[in-house]
Formats: sequence, C-alpha cells, structure tokens
Amino acid sequence: MKHTTEDKQRTTHRASHHNLPDATELRRQIKAGETTPYRIVSDFLARLEQQHHRINAATQIFHERALREARNPRPGPLSGIPISVKETFGFDGEQVTVGSLRMPPEQLPEATVVKRIKAAGAIIIARSNVPEFAMTGETTNLRFGRTNNCLNPMHTAGGSSGGEAALVGSGSSALGLGNDILGSIRIPASFNSVVGFKPASFTVPKDGIWPDLSGHFVDSLLAVGPITRSVRDARLVYNVIADAALPNPQPVNGVRLIVPRPFFMTIVDSVIDAALVEAQTILMSAGLVAETQPFDDVSALYNNLLRLITASFERPMRDLLTTADGTKFRKSAEMIRQLSGRPTIDSGLYQMLVTMPLVRAKPQRINTIIDSYKKARQKYWTRLGDNAVVLLPSIGLLAPRHGGMNRSTLKPGVNGTMTPMTFCNMMDLPAITVPAWTNRDTPTGLVPGIMLACAPGAEGTLLDVAAALEAGFNNLNHQNSAL
Repeated sequence: MKHTTEDKQRTTHRASHHNLPDATELRRQIKAGETTPYRIVSDFLARLEQQHHRINAATQIFHERALREARNPRPGPLSGIPISVKETFGFDGEQVTVGSLRMPPEQLPEATVVKRIKAAGAIIIARSNVPEFAMTGETTNLRFGRTNNCLNPMHTAGGSSGGEAALVGSGSSALGLGNDILGSIRIPASFNSVVGFKPASFTVPKDGIWPDLSGHFVDSLLAVGPITRSVRDARLVYNVIADAALPNPQPVNGVRLIVPRPFFMTIVDSVIDAALVEAQTILMSAGLVAETQPFDDVSALYNNLLRLITASFERPMRDLLTTADGTKFRKSAEMIRQLSGRPTIDSGLYQMLVTMPLVRAKPQRINTIIDSYKKARQKYWTRLGDNAVVLLPSIGLLAPRHGGMNRSTLKPGVNGTMTPMTFCNMMDLPAITVPAWTNRDTPTGLVPGIMLACAPGAEGTLLDVAAALEAGFNNLNHQNSAL
C-alpha cells in the first residue's frame, strides 16, 4: 500500500473508541449505579454528532427520541445501551432508500432483529449509511454521500455495513447491526478495527430487511449479525437476535485450529502476514492444536459465485432503478451522465452493472452451480465438525484510499484479496473478524483483521476462540500506546 504525507498526518487524529468501555462494561456500570442510561446515551449522542462531519456514517440521528427512551429504558440484557442499525433494516416506519436517488423509497415492516434488540432494552440512536443498493465494498452513494474510515478518513470505511462499522469504530455507537452476503459485516469491521460476526445464514431472522431474498439459494449466502467493540459483546448481541442462544463460554484447550493450505488468496500488506503468524502463535499458546487441511477448490468456487450473484441480481437491480415517474434505467444514457459529471447512480453501482454481463451464468448453469455449492458445504462442514476453527485473514488488504476498493473488486476474475471473506459466505460458515492491534500499520494507522470460521453449530466454540485471540492481541498493550 502506498503511503502519503496526508496518511502520516492523519495518524495524529485517531478515534479513541478502544479507550471506551464496551457494552458489557456499560451494563455493569449501570447495574452498579456508577452511571445511568441517560448519561451514557447523552455521551454517545454528543460523540456521534461531533464525529459526523469527519466520518459521515449516520443517515439519521434520533436525538430527542433516544434521550426520551433513556430516561426509562426497557429492562433486558441491552437495557440503556445506545446502538445503531443499518439503513436497510425496517425500523419504526422509517423509509428504506438504500442510498438511491432513482429507486422510490420503501417502507418495510420492522425487522424481527430490530424488535428483539428493542425488547432487550437497547436504544437506537442512529441509522447508518450504505453503498447504493448495499452492493459494493465502499460506502458511498448520491443520496447521503461518502462514509470515511474512522481511523483514517482518507481511506474507505468498506461496505456494505460501512456506516455501522465507522459508527462503532469511532465510539459514536456502542454496537451495531448489519448483514453480510459477500463480507458486508466483516470487511468494514476489519477496515475500522472492530469486531464483526457473520453467523450462519439460517440462525438469525432476516425478515424486514432489504433486500428480501427468501426462496432463493443466494439467501443462504446472506446472514444478519453484530458489529461490536469486543467479542463478548458479539456473543451478547447474538444471544438477543438469534433464534437460539449460545452456551456459556468454555475453555479452548484441545480445539482444532485449521490452517488452510493450499488456499488461493492474495495478501497485499505485510502487516496482515505478520498478524496471521502472531494469531497462530497466540491460539496455540491458548491450547489449540494446529493442523493443515487442503482448501484447493477456492478459486473455482469464487468464479461460480460471481456467475451466481450476477444471474440473481442483475435484472432485479436494473428494474429497481426505474424512477417513480417510470423512467427506466439505461446503461448507455448513464455512461454519458457518469462521464459528464451528472450521474444518477453511484459510480460503484454503475461499474458493477457494466461488469455483470461479462460473468453472468447462463440459466441452464445455475442449478449446476448450486449443486456444486451444496456438495462443497457438506464436505467442509463434515471436515470441520463441532470442534474446529479455520484461521484466515479477514481480507487481503488494509482499507484502501477512497475509490481503491471498487477499482480492485468490481472486475471479472478471481480476486485473491477477497477469497478468504467470500469463502465463508459460499460455504455458509459462521465467521468473525478480530482486530490485530499489535500489527497496526504505522503510516496509515490502519489495523488488520484476522478471521476465524467454523461449521454451523459450533458458534459457541468460535466465539470462545475469538475471545482468546482478542485477549492475545490486546494483552501486548500496543493499541493504547499507538493512540
């Protein structure tokens, strides 16, 4: 990654979220009478409004409503905790725009996960920004503008849950909710140095969330999960939003640590390689037993993923771009608008729509691709069982400067920086990214994310191991010294 003088200057302006207590600690302080929900919500709202001009992560801020609720929050495991939700989630009658100026806004029924966190006492203080149609790896759109990375505003926050990760990462929200079909929780969590947990697709309800993919195979690539300041907060939120809670934390001694070799991937930044080596050392010291397993079909699976996604989304996306007055979207007309500086859609979405026909699967191939995914899932679920986690980088690069993520990811061919991320969606593996603070990149201030994955049903073990990894990265105490 090329570093500039601007990057180096930005290292003195870091968000201090890691000096703030996580949601679990906030709940302890409330119960102990050390603070009140009103004081906590007031502090977070002040920080949110202070940070807004710098990161532009919120599409709406519910200042008065949040303070009113904070005076008498509902009891529950999240009582009095200020949180944010992705703009694509149905919430209290608010319209969903997915950042689009062309698509008529939709009013969705309130999402089940939103109902559950509200019933648990959480106080929603903001909705967060997304890429247009929540389909690219950079959170930017013509309606709400661009969201910046909370550690270095010259760099992207990632997507599609980029607003959520930037809010949590900047200390503007205690935790957030996002969804993930090709890394949309874990990419921005990794870029903004927070924890992002993508559960298995079928464990958390997805109703009331845009888009509705129910009844389609691609729905099994999509999961709803938390973005948090700690692994224990991820467990706390998951136990609120999931259909079944996880068991209490257990020792990790004897858990199998799967190191995939071969695994087709590309690592651009050396700090990511260093973080992977350190992660394996930390986990083996915690009692995990490392073993190497071949993951030799990753490249073919990735190529099929692009074909499947394109076949599933290209036509619906173009139809959704029909305006309220009936004006249909035409790529040729939009090309002229993009070149002349008068776009009607975000440049990343336009680039995706241009690329899609180059990789679209023929209709007769779709069932063959789906069958290959089903067989591969059974293979990997059986191989991992209920007592193994896979160690991978979250993504093969640190957050690029604005525009760089779309340039590198929205083109045909296998993208090795993305294969660790998308593999977990393709195989429907629960996966969590943990920030490796001990390997922070000095010129940019960015922090690599390390990812752990497991077979469905082993989520408790996954979070136990993630907590051990988090403790190892934090115990060396590099994060505070770098602020």
